[in-house]
Amino acid sequence: MTTEMERLKEIESRKTALRTEVEKRGDDGKLTATTERMQAIKTEADALASEEKEIRSHMDLTDQLKPGKVPQSRAAEKSGIEKRADVFRSTGHMSIEQRSVLATGKIAAPAGISETIGDLSQAVSSIVDDVEAIDATGTGSWKIPYKKTDAIAADVTDGSAVTGTGADYDYVTINPATWGIVDTISNQVAKMTNVNYAANVENSARTALRRTAKAKIVAAVLASALAETRNGIALDADYLRNVVLGFGSDESVGGGTKLYLTKGDLYTLGKVRGTNEKRALYDIKFTDENNGTITDGGLSVPFSINSSLTDGTQLYGQPKAIKMPMWGDYEVSTDEGGEYFAKNLMAVRGLATANADLAVYHGMQIIKQAAAASGK
Repeated sequence: MTTEMERLKEIESRKTALRTEVEKRGDDGKLTATTERMQAIKTEADALASEEKEIRSHMDLTDQLKPGKVPQSRAAEKSGIEKRADVFRSTGHMSIEQRSVLATGKIAAPAGISETIGDLSQAVSSIVDDVEAIDATGTGSWKIPYKKTDAIAADVTDGSAVTGTGADYDYVTINPATWGIVDTISNQVAKMTNVNYAANVENSARTALRRTAKAKIVAAVLASALAETRNGIALDADYLRNVVLGFGSDESVGGGTKLYLTKGDLYTLGKVRGTNEKRALYDIKFTDENNGTITDGGLSVPFSINSSLTDGTQLYGQPKAIKMPMWGDYEVSTDEGGEYFAKNLMAVRGLATANADLAVYHGMQIIKQAAAASGK
């Protein structure tokens, strides 16, 4: 084994170790790596990727310069992603399998993109990952039943009719709606290798879909008759207790809940001070760039920043109560002609048929302050 091959093996081993560390979770199910450690891992991973690319480039060049070397076709060796990339580059059309886009709740940048293209430091709210995505391919409108009231038992007297009250049910109808997304990127992207070209365009469309889905989800909850609105909950020392203990029935607080709020409202909560020591009352910790936990004493609540909300309005409840059917695959196509040609741009168009709505009675609460909270 050559020195270069040995180094590539060491790099692969180190990348595996870093990936294991990034994915490690504690007994509470939360990621164990801190924000600082995540940044250090990213720096090391970028350096390893750069070194690996340089080694492979040198090996390829050395191989090409060997005496009597005859270029051979790699068509029979191409992986699935390379073949798909070739088709995308030649036709400008790609069909992304639906479940990889939303049903699993993970819309992430394909590995390797950061080697050639610097991604924007802008996350999309994880509410897209938190809701229940449904594969509705081949169906029409979705009718999702929900319970409005529980059954109530009553005393029974012999010879008299049983007077207990049965449960009351209803349903919400979610109709398919087409979401159209148009984005533009520099035509220089087309000068990259096939795989990187396809990966960048696909990532751009995925990100656009997440932003659209996020806005649709928030708008649906705010407009839903099933959501419970609570007014006058101030962003003060009692906020967390008011929100958590005000959710659920008289004998429960509900599980699987999460708080969605703007960055401005999170900043306001971070400024709340205790009456004696004047220290920050809420302990705010981030698990990634968009999610974290807010802790007040023994009370801890997961949160996610969401820019589709406005300062002074938050959502709290069970995100799985929000259903988002997807009718078919999300398709991506490109266009470099017309006005885009003159501007040296490539247009990326994404089309998806989907929709979202709240489908559990009081499954989400709309929390509002008496007046809009002030941000930074």
